[in-house]
Amino acid sequence: MNKDLTPESVGATSSNHSPRRINTLADSLNAKTYLEVGVKRGRTFFDVSIPQKTAVDPKFLFDMTTVTEKNVQLMETTSDEFFSTLPITRNYDVIFLDGLHTFEQTYRDFCNSLVHSHERTVFLIDDTKPNDAFSAHPRQGKAIRYRKQSGKEGKQWHGDVYKVIFALHDFYPALNYRTILDSGNPQTLVWRSNNGWRKPLFNSMEAISRLSYFDLLDHIDILRSCSEEEAISLCLNELANL
Repeated sequence: MNKDLTPESVGATSSNHSPRRINTLADSLNAKTYLEVGVKRGRTFFDVSIPQKTAVDPKFLFDMTTVTEKNVQLMETTSDEFFSTLPITRNYDVIFLDGLHTFEQTYRDFCNSLVHSHERTVFLIDDTKPNDAFSAHPRQGKAIRYRKQSGKEGKQWHGDVYKVIFALHDFYPALNYRTILDSGNPQTLVWRSNNGWRKPLFNSMEAISRLSYFDLLDHIDILRSCSEEEAISLCLNELANL
């Protein structure tokens, strides 16, 4: 761990697409509470401007003793353990899911987050569109090794989080979503809505769990991809009509 790494230095050098999207949503929704699952160095967490913030990660890669704000809660534990003890009445206005990049874990985090949401909660799920077949492998080490063995360069890894979007499409008709593919890492914005109905494609969690990167390409429209501005605008407009 970098001993010189602090929340202040992280915020000064971090990529800004995640906090930019989160803060834009939070400002419009007057969000007061924020949950981030998968924090690592805090590059997103410490740039989010929401009064009450909770961070969950099995191992924070920053010096926890430098964080003294009373409105910040640092939970160094697995997300499963965190949710198992979280009071059932605790809700969050904005939830960012950026934990282990596997379908099973991200889907579990999403299901647990739903229990702690309300009608105007917005969810942002990270890494929902892999950039190639190697990036879509659920194990990071193998993704990088296979890409290198094929003669290609790069260490990009998104895992198979994209399968969560298939699950949302088929099993959550009361939720609308859009996948942001411009101006930063691919992320899917999710919110409650009666305007997002769609006919299930697979209607089977087992079938979804076995999908490949090439199945995603065959059904690429399932991502409902658009720009950051379009996704946020649609989300806010629909929530305003609840």
